[in-house]
Amino acid sequence: MNIEENKSKGEKFKAFCATCKTETNHVVAQSIDTTGSEVIHYGPDENDIDSIDWSDGYQIIQCIGCDTFSFRHKNWFSEAQEYYGPDDHNDGTTTVLYPQRSKDILNAKDFYNAPKNLRAIYKEVVNCFNGDSPVMCAAGLRATIEGLCAEHSVTDGPVDVTKQDGTVEVKRKDNLEGKISGLCEKGILTKQNAEILHEHRYLGNSAVHELSRPAEADLRLAAYSGERDR
Repeated sequence: MNIEENKSKGEKFKAFCATCKTETNHVVAQSIDTTGSEVIHYGPDENDIDSIDWSDGYQIIQCIGCDTFSFRHKNWFSEAQEYYGPDDHNDGTTTVLYPQRSKDILNAKDFYNAPKNLRAIYKEVVNCFNGDSPVMCAAGLRATIEGLCAEHSVTDGPVDVTKQDGTVEVKRKDNLEGKISGLCEKGILTKQNAEILHEHRYLGNSAVHELSRPAEADLRLAAYSGERDR
């Protein structure tokens, strides 16, 4: 393997900036570039050689718009190349930005007024959403609600139950539906916020009990409603 320092330093390109919230011009501030090759076949002619080749660029990059630094890994692999036609082909290059970001990525907020364990679960939920793991994301939303109830020592609450004759009576339940109502009963949540948590509960129930893959739009809305009403 060959290693070269700052081979791509000064290279300019466009990338999504998490601070500017849009695609901006970036420049490579520092880099380590590596290349490698392995022969897999020798033919009868000395020039008849088949090999697997690769390269990696590890780059500290800077947004020219806001001066924010981040990291980019640019990889090329010869066996990943695919050709479908003149206007449709893959040259074998993949590029990953750290921290992960795009216009569709959710950014975890720091809720410093929330307990440490709930903040940790919330960040895992966001990571699951960004990592295209919607079932685990929905399950995490449900776990976050359970944690909120436990934090406030809420174990049950009043739930409207429709009887066979069509009349409604209030019963205390110790399931998650009851606990959310218990949060509202204690004045910890408004009725509107309780209704939002019930929507999160429905997503989590479908994911955990039915292994149902929730829609991305529903999960995104759940995250946005949580930020809006915090």
